[in-house]
Amino acid sequence: MAVLVSGVPVLTALDVPATQKFWIEVLGFTEEFLTEDFGCVSRDGVELFICSVEDQVVPDNTQAWLRVRDIDSLHAEWSARVSLDYADASHPAMTAIKEVPWGREFGLRDPAGNLVHFSELSEAKPARTVR
Repeated sequence: MAVLVSGVPVLTALDVPATQKFWIEVLGFTEEFLTEDFGCVSRDGVELFICSVEDQVVPDNTQAWLRVRDIDSLHAEWSARVSLDYADASHPAMTAIKEVPWGREFGLRDPAGNLVHFSELSEAKPARTVR
């Protein structure tokens, strides 16, 4: 029987190399591959694809969710390098951690305009596992 084993969120950007550089140099991801139009970064076994688009409206409306463990440590690590002034859309920024129905999360806007949510499940709602 076939089993799905993972998914890869796809972010979008007008400038793939510059966006990928942010994920690597600022957020500590590793480059898997890069072309002018498409790239891949990873961290802790989680991959993100970055795909070229020609209209800024696409990245400004692209969102992804990634599950994390120890959200407080990740937020502290990145808040030393990324602005917490999320209201100013002219630069990368992240939100404070907030309570959501499924646990806790914060959002991070990258230089392309993508919004990636980093979410930690509450202990009351554990992630489902494939059996």
